[in-house]
Amino acid sequence: MTISIAVVGAGFMGQLWARALHEHMGATVGVIGDVDAERGKALADKVGARFVHGAAEAASAQGIDAVVVCTPEHLHLEPTAAALAAGRPTCVEKPTAHTAEIADEIAALVEKTGVPFLAGHVLRMEPRYAAMKTAITQGRIGKVLSVRNERIGLQADRARLGARTTLALYYAVHEFDIARWFAGDIEVIHGEGNSDLLSGALRFKSGATGTIQVGWCLPDKTPGYGTAGVTVVGENGLLRVGQGDNGMIIVGGDGLLDTDVAYAPDVNGKLGGMLAREVDHFVDVAMGKVVPICSAADGAAAVRAALALETSARDRKSVVP
Repeated sequence: MTISIAVVGAGFMGQLWARALHEHMGATVGVIGDVDAERGKALADKVGARFVHGAAEAASAQGIDAVVVCTPEHLHLEPTAAALAAGRPTCVEKPTAHTAEIADEIAALVEKTGVPFLAGHVLRMEPRYAAMKTAITQGRIGKVLSVRNERIGLQADRARLGARTTLALYYAVHEFDIARWFAGDIEVIHGEGNSDLLSGALRFKSGATGTIQVGWCLPDKTPGYGTAGVTVVGENGLLRVGQGDNGMIIVGGDGLLDTDVAYAPDVNGKLGGMLAREVDHFVDVAMGKVVPICSAADGAAAVRAALALETSARDRKSVVP
């Protein structure tokens, strides 16, 4: 059995999703949707799909079983609403939306329609984070007492994305989703910092505490695309994942070179890594085999928390997300 999936948005993320789905044994790319006809048609030709001009039109096109929304976040609502109205299992790349109100509106639509929905928080597909979640669920470190999240990227990220999104929506949503996955709902956030580097203190409804630091301010030649990691302290133990050093070094004529071996690497001619596992999971969701690992409510909560961190830092007061 194979299913036909529409990819809405033919930019960077849409191209990755289209390739991964095209290579998947259980799926085909039926439709590519984009407002840029030249870009959309080029991607459609590459994966053997038909091109549909417009986001909502692509999400509701005939002959489609499921939809992946890969547009910029401020354009997520229209194709998502169209896909849900058509009863099609839907994945929306993170962040779910650019405002808390629209993220909550999407979550309400999912609840109303009952259509399977995956919020595309890809770190849940990283084997080490998944192993941390399993250890917590199994009680191997006892009750979670604190979570510390860090993700500080490069100045190049700010230069490439700063005109259309914010540090909170680009990086902090990742970390807040993982923090909630490990420690539960967040009760209050106090933030400090600016648009390039944000730090926050968290209190969870469980009684656990946490810290978060996100930025896009490191020099572009920083190894490992920056620095990131998560530490969880429990009553009876500790969990720690460090990102950055991937155990591999490539040195060229100009010095150390970075290469992706975790997110979406090319593995013997096929897309691998976290994104490929996310695609596997969504295909299973669309086939009705599994429940989405990250719900619309989870996606909305991550958006609210990220924006709360930003608001708290600006207003210099604690915020309830």
